[in-house]
Amino acid sequence: MAPLRLRIDGRTFRDPNNREVTLRGINVAGDAKFPTSPDLPSQKPDHFYEGDDVSFVGRPFSVDEAHLHFSRLKSWGYTLIRYIFTWEAIEHAGPGRYDDDWVQHTIQVLRLAKDYGFYVFMDPHQDVWSRFTGGSGAPMWTVYACGLNPRAFPATEAAWVHNTYPKPAEYPKMIWATNYSRLACQVIFTMFFAGKTFAPKAIIDGKNIQDYLQDHFVSACRHLARRIQEAGDLEDGVVIGWESMNEPNRGLVGFQDISVIPSEQKLQKGPSPTAWQAILLGSGRSCEMNTWEFGGLGPYKSGTTLVDPKGEMAWLPADYDDSNYGWKRDPNWKLGECIWAQHGLWNQSNDELLKKDYFAKDPESGRKIDYEYFTNKWFMSYYRKHKEAITSVYPSAIMFCQAPVLEIPPSIKGTEDDDPNLVFSPHYYDGVTLMMKKWFVYTVASYSIL
Repeated sequence: MAPLRLRIDGRTFRDPNNREVTLRGINVAGDAKFPTSPDLPSQKPDHFYEGDDVSFVGRPFSVDEAHLHFSRLKSWGYTLIRYIFTWEAIEHAGPGRYDDDWVQHTIQVLRLAKDYGFYVFMDPHQDVWSRFTGGSGAPMWTVYACGLNPRAFPATEAAWVHNTYPKPAEYPKMIWATNYSRLACQVIFTMFFAGKTFAPKAIIDGKNIQDYLQDHFVSACRHLARRIQEAGDLEDGVVIGWESMNEPNRGLVGFQDISVIPSEQKLQKGPSPTAWQAILLGSGRSCEMNTWEFGGLGPYKSGTTLVDPKGEMAWLPADYDDSNYGWKRDPNWKLGECIWAQHGLWNQSNDELLKKDYFAKDPESGRKIDYEYFTNKWFMSYYRKHKEAITSVYPSAIMFCQAPVLEIPPSIKGTEDDDPNLVFSPHYYDGVTLMMKKWFVYTVASYSIL
């Protein structure tokens, strides 16, 4: 078979014979977000918090099943596979501990994809950060690294997780997506992208949590890339490129006033706290907040509710044994306390909000932060680190840059990031169809409700 390597020619993909290639792609596959052992779909609570001892070998499907799936996809006209994998699949056992059994399974599946003539790009997937914050992606230890206690998320509503919902069959449809605007995701994404700016006390193993998380993530991706390269028959033959991260989120970066819901936060469903209320809930305080439902024209306010954690905190307790994963947390980062209180955002003794605009401006430049500013400064800083990790193994890799969903793309033209091997790969949704899970004869532009 002739090599499948693609190259970019302006806005066109071309094959080795200089023919223009139109790609018809599909995600493979959604179940790659969940482990095979134990078998833990989103509604099962058993063994859920045993997140270190899992296996994703067999995802997205077994080698034996691969022929059936690939032959079907080929017969339906697909030529491109967005190969979904999660950070958790590689590094679930702890920092720097890679699951090479899963890596070898991935290599076997990629070889079969090559036999069927598919182009593949690798997608390090996440949805609202992790299975332990209501979605998929990062391993459980990253939640602990951020000082959070996932077992306390149900009481504090720091995340709505299907596995731990009291009646899984009644878990509200699509409420998982609102986890981006709840405490766990707001803390973790802020730390991941801008911890050095907004959480400078969050030091672990001598690094700020921003570098600690990013370095582990891109190192895990680089480990997989290197193993694929070492397989000897996949580089350039089937794996044409790598995506940066599925649907990144800014966390709290750019919130002008954490005591109100930002005007741009259109998606609301269920109890809908402000960032300040989410912080209070995470520290065990009760809060009354608006509740929302979702209809054919988008979200609408349905009432109010009191959420009372009864003193339970979303933060790891002060007496937590922090030695399990082998890291050393800086003594100035105190467990048992809200990280934002430790940075002077609020007073835990009287619950006074002291700096409602703490995330509003870049302290380095003094400039007001909007989503475009976040994308160009903090997201692109991460993207460069990810690109460097991948191209250190695959110098000619096509980099699929996925910026935050439905936001202004990064300003790349004429900068150091203006790479001829870069593909801008944004996501777009028909919001009503997505949230309601049914077809309407009309649509509402998703940017107006999401």
